[in-house]
Amino acid sequence: MVAEISGAVLLLGLLCPVSMGVMMWFMAKGMGGHKSTESGVDAQPPTLAELKTEQARLAEKIETLERVDGQAAAGNGAGVEDAGRERDARSEPSSVGTG
Repeated sequence: MVAEISGAVLLLGLLCPVSMGVMMWFMAKGMGGHKSTESGVDAQPPTLAELKTEQARLAEKIETLERVDGQAAAGNGAGVEDAGRERDARSEPSSVGTG
């Protein structure tokens, strides 16, 4: 009986790390283990022109957000938190008249 118990403990002791390895392998495979697109062709990195366009777009967005935060802070003496709430309130659709 002791041999059966020690055999079961040994089996469980080996089964745990093996199953963990299998789970990690499946998760890595599902998380993008293959670096190709749906068509099977490797994806091309963005060009320099595309990166510069994205950088300009992000810089403009940052400047706009900083300007909104600065105006809100200067207008009512509030901090950045209030400016963020005001910006969020403007971007959310109004619930007036619905219901």
